[in-house]
Amino acid sequence: MASRTQNVRRILVFSIIKYAAQLLLQFILRTALIYIMGAQYLGLNGLFSNIFAFLNLAELGIGSAIIYSMYKPVADNDIEKIRALQQLYKKFYLIIASFVLVVGFVLTPFLKFFIKDATTVPINIYLLFIMYLVNSVVGYLSAHKRAVLLAYQRNDIENKIITICMFAMTITQIGALLLFKNYYIFYSVNIAFTIIECVLIQVVTNKKFPELKVKTSVELDKDTKNGISKNVFALTAHKIGGAVVGATDNILISAMFGSVLVGIYANYALIISSLTLLIGLLNTTLVGSVGNLISSKPKEYVYENYKQINFIFSFLAAFCTICLFVLIQPFIACWTGRSGENWMLSNSTVILLCLSFYLNQMRAGVQIFKNCNGLFWQDRWKPIVESVVNLASSILLARWIGINGIFLGTIISTLIAPFWVEPHVLYKHYFKRSVATYFIKYAYDTLVMVGVGAACYFVCNLIPVGGIALLIARFAVCGILAAVLLVVAHCWTKEFKQTFKSVLQFLKLKK
Repeated sequence: MASRTQNVRRILVFSIIKYAAQLLLQFILRTALIYIMGAQYLGLNGLFSNIFAFLNLAELGIGSAIIYSMYKPVADNDIEKIRALQQLYKKFYLIIASFVLVVGFVLTPFLKFFIKDATTVPINIYLLFIMYLVNSVVGYLSAHKRAVLLAYQRNDIENKIITICMFAMTITQIGALLLFKNYYIFYSVNIAFTIIECVLIQVVTNKKFPELKVKTSVELDKDTKNGISKNVFALTAHKIGGAVVGATDNILISAMFGSVLVGIYANYALIISSLTLLIGLLNTTLVGSVGNLISSKPKEYVYENYKQINFIFSFLAAFCTICLFVLIQPFIACWTGRSGENWMLSNSTVILLCLSFYLNQMRAGVQIFKNCNGLFWQDRWKPIVESVVNLASSILLARWIGINGIFLGTIISTLIAPFWVEPHVLYKHYFKRSVATYFIKYAYDTLVMVGVGAACYFVCNLIPVGGIALLIARFAVCGILAAVLLVVAHCWTKEFKQTFKSVLQFLKLKK
């Protein structure tokens, strides 16, 4: 079996390839939609995606609970237990897929209440919603095989399949847009490739792990079942909270301000989600390795690895936030070929989006180690508090200050709950250490990010706005300056020195 470092290196390489392909193809496809179909179609896509984030609450954290339960048997090579967990996973997801399908059909007649300008939308929203529903349900059919790949640290297999399917799907969708200018045909291609992707994952996983194809009659022990049940209960709260916080923005914007504004915000959301995916590459790459690390190494060794991983995430969060703040407005203006209020959000809105992005990405390191330790029960009430505060404050503030209130409500809810609860749970229940060191480092990292961001903003504003060449120059100056200043600010720290050494070893530049 390959080492953790080999697995991480392999997964990271194919994650980067997948990310680059996904980013490029999304922008190409989004550009085609902007120019061929218009903003309302982007708005509907964002709205339906958020609605299905709520429908996917039916999953109730079962996947995360079972994947966590797989780490130990995978480390011990307990094939029978892995088979039993996989069978349980498959059974649960067939039930979930059926439930989502039924609830989706029941919800369909009420769609008009989520779209303020439903009467002006140039498409049958009910038929389109059912198409999105079918696509969502199909995705559940390969969930148990994806779990096996994650537990065995073979995410690279899934990434290869997804990348190939994305390329073929995007080419076909753009062709459909150019030939037919019909959104039904456009989205039908999406459904077809979702089915193809699921089939390929099933076939390849069965070929890679043939021993798991055999059904087992072995029953899971009582402790495992109780642990899964307890974690599912706790993760239900996390899923609800995550959906309310992460999936209500488009719904609230659509209901309060109309689908056109959702379409304008969708361009910003695409860029932010692309950066989130970039940092998420490391998250996805490391999660299986961290689970294996925790299952097989002493706590002190795990803590040293945690500090390095947390530093990397904080560095990436700062770098991406600075670039987002400095570059997003000129990029949107150049990308859409339009400027002014019709296609751009205000600078104050951009600041709030950047702050929300930074707060969420700074949580990544803590979340990986908390989740891989199965610490779901200890903060089970946190997401409920977060979601209630988010929804209430977003609605109230939106009525007072407009769209900014929706994003400010998200920031307030993050600061009230997950900002301090998640590190407190990890440090208290696993590391058995004071969480004060975490917050001291967080404060320093944030001050550095603000200072470097201000410097980059001032320097980049010296570059005139207009044209792709000047935009590329602004990108280069911002990226290089931000990276250099962040390195200077952190190079004296122990975490930076350890991380730099580990990166060289990872890249095989140092023995």
